Amino acid sequence: MVEAGGARRHRITLESGDHTLTLLAFRTGPLRTVLFYVLTILTLGIFRLILHWKQKWNVKFRMVPCTFEAAEYIYIVDNHNVTELQPVQRKRNATIPTENGEMRSVDELRWFVYRKLEYVWLESDENASEGGFWKTSSDIAYRIPCRSLLRASESNHGLSLDEVMRRLAFYGRNEIVVQLRSIGHLLFMEVITPFYVFQIFSVTVWYNDEYAYYASLIVVLSVCSIVMDVYQIRTQEMRLRSMVHSTEEVEVIRDGKEVTIGSEQLVPGDILLIPPHGCLMQCDSVLMNGTVIVNESVLTGESVPITKVALTDETHDAVFNIEKNSKNVLFCGTQVLQTRFYRGRKVKSPPTAVYDAPPVPPPDEPP
Repeated sequence: MVEAGGARRHRITLESGDHTLTLLAFRTGPLRTVLFYVLTILTLGIFRLILHWKQKWNVKFRMVPCTFEAAEYIYIVDNHNVTELQPVQRKRNATIPTENGEMRSVDELRWFVYRKLEYVWLESDENASEGGFWKTSSDIAYRIPCRSLLRASESNHGLSLDEVMRRLAFYGRNEIVVQLRSIGHLLFMEVITPFYVFQIFSVTVWYNDEYAYYASLIVVLSVCSIVMDVYQIRTQEMRLRSMVHSTEEVEVIRDGKEVTIGSEQLVPGDILLIPPHGCLMQCDSVLMNGTVIVNESVLTGESVPITKVALTDETHDAVFNIEKNSKNVLFCGTQVLQTRFYRGRKVKSPPTAVYDAPPVPPPDEPP
């Protein structure tokens, strides 16, 4: 991921793979906020409804540009010119990971959520004029040097309970949470779309003109359409939640002991022990010793199993790169068929990224 800009600027460009995001920092203005509520009350909510439909107007009317230090909202424009507004969340006295994989304390942690990914604000240590940059939690986990991974694996001590709690506070649990929106919320968001608002206006006019039969027919058809749409959305959310929910018991080394935990408790830095009989990977992890035969058909479509090899000392001074070191990575969702180890040593594979999708409001919900 490449960043341009800094805390003292209003605009930053992020390049991640084939995607380019333009981030703009905004904060609410007191006078604009008062005027917004006055116009909303005077127009019986119509003004607020229009700003909900036209997000760009909402940003221009209610907010003023600012630096990323003072930002309350981040306005995001992707390379397809699709826009989204997300609030900046803050947490005092938090911990963040450093480049060697350890955790350090910061006065304030700032982040926003975009398409189920958490973008964290990191201060720049190399160039103070840049101020800082945004990175996803997975990008932070992937920037650790290979020597740190090798050192952690050779120590056979693993993480302490305090270290696990700090990493859980930053990365979250190793699970994807699909939040089910309430039926009332789905109905409300469906009714305030431009089409149904126009239908409500039309039906009101027809009833006043005594077109009762025609207006009643439109009401019945609209209600049936809304109910069907809400039913389909609800069914899809429930199906998606059941599909992504996956948890297994895994064996890790913590405080120098081998313990069994649920896969949702895994954090980057854990030393994961791969069983000889195989398993379904619940996170991305780096193979530190032995060899593993893996079925990656769910990712690549290839039916032929491939062999993963351990990370070697040749990459000691390099920063871990998931693309360059893919032959050393066991990817989440792949099936481990068999492990091979030497001199009775169990196969170790420290997780480099866990998958946490926090339950956040849907993108179409007004701020």
